[in-house]
Amino acid sequence: MTAKKLAGIGLLLAVLAEACSVGLLGLSGWFIASSAMAGAYSAFSYLAPSGGVRAFALGRIAAGYANRVVLHAAALRRIGVARLAVYDRAARSEGAGWSGQSLDRVMADADTTGMAVMQATTPVVVAGVTTAGGCVVLVLAGCPLAALTLAAGVIACAVLAVSSARRMDDTTRTRGLLRTELVAAVEAWPEMASLGVTDQLVRRTLQRLETFEDRRNRHAATTARALGGTRALTAAALLLAVLHTARSGATTATVVFVGLLTAGVMANAERLVTAAAAWVQSRHAEAQLASVGEDEARRSEADRTFRATYDGRCLTVSGYRLHDTPTRDAREIAFAVDAGQTLLITGPSGSGKTTLVNAIATTLRRQPGPVVTAVLADDYLFTGTIADNLRLANPSANDADFAELLAAMALDRAGVEPQTSLGVGGRNLSGGEQRRLHLARALATQPDVLLIDEPTTGLDADTAGQVLHAVRRRLPQAVLILAMHHQPADTQLLGPNWTTVSLGYR
Repeated sequence: MTAKKLAGIGLLLAVLAEACSVGLLGLSGWFIASSAMAGAYSAFSYLAPSGGVRAFALGRIAAGYANRVVLHAAALRRIGVARLAVYDRAARSEGAGWSGQSLDRVMADADTTGMAVMQATTPVVVAGVTTAGGCVVLVLAGCPLAALTLAAGVIACAVLAVSSARRMDDTTRTRGLLRTELVAAVEAWPEMASLGVTDQLVRRTLQRLETFEDRRNRHAATTARALGGTRALTAAALLLAVLHTARSGATTATVVFVGLLTAGVMANAERLVTAAAAWVQSRHAEAQLASVGEDEARRSEADRTFRATYDGRCLTVSGYRLHDTPTRDAREIAFAVDAGQTLLITGPSGSGKTTLVNAIATTLRRQPGPVVTAVLADDYLFTGTIADNLRLANPSANDADFAELLAAMALDRAGVEPQTSLGVGGRNLSGGEQRRLHLARALATQPDVLLIDEPTTGLDADTAGQVLHAVRRRLPQAVLILAMHHQPADTQLLGPNWTTVSLGYR
């Protein structure tokens, strides 16, 4: 069953559950008042009202449980659909502009839109249906002024809820930014301490915390004022409904029934405050999700001329455009790299080496046949052991194979073994050791095309030379593409057959 059908069934069950709750409240109040007025020896029939009370109670329990189950299933399916749509857009955009932070943000937006059916849609539908039903019941009971008062009270609550929701800050997004700031502060602390500027870092972090607290307090104050306003409206509507009913000459039991029915319906109207806030957040999240990949959609047609193909014998790249800058003229890059050959892409920081490597890797992965592996500057190591990470690349390999890879990357000299624990994000290893583990994991895939962004980052000259030599030796027939700032001093490390492409400024 689709998410829409599940949501529709869940809404019907939610309305039924709330109708049973309001009916139970009104009928039980009327029944108790009527029983007290009738006395023990009257001819008043207790059977039908008591049976109605039991029916409402059982209906509320059953429908309430069923609507929670169905609405949760619908919300989870909506979240799944939204997340898959994000992944599809990420694939179409060739990974451009994606990072852990941006992915975390859009996943949170997908969750917000998925939960909107429970947090926003359901309270609104329930409030609308119970209000309409309550007004009809009051009119049939001979209390049209009470029905009018009830309708006016609910409408006033809805207006107050919407107006307050538009003034609320989005604390969810602010919390995410604060989390990122704190993580960055923790990681930057050793460097800041060595520079003697930890006081400035502390002040910056405290300012961000104060900003977040201020926004959260404003959000809480706005919510509190809105809830206070709706409760005041509930009290006013309840008082007026009871007065109108009493003045019309109704019995005490009818007055109690009208009062409790009004209170039950207005209780649903009070929930519109949180529903409106959830609705505003979901609309904002939908807008954020809709904008994902727009930069890719706005790419010029000239940028779409890029092609990268590998036929088992040669990697061919054409139509890659370098845009003009104040220090560089626009030009187009094209090259061919034979199997077993090494291509060195050089250029200073900001010249586009990483972008070119990403573009080649993404395009080749869409083509059937070749095994393409890329080692990027921000590659991730998963919590667990060295073997756990290497096994992701080659599930059939054993510890002996892993030990051989570690030796090739000179990690055995640092005491790194297949069962060495990495910690979160590989924190138990140094930066250079992490880089060599990235390379070992890439070698384990036995790729046809291997692309490495800054392969010698964090390595001394001797270790860098050994690593480059080991990569070329273990993949004699693979196309090897290396992105580096400068050509290595010993070009023999690149193998006997190598060429270079410079992205440097002119």
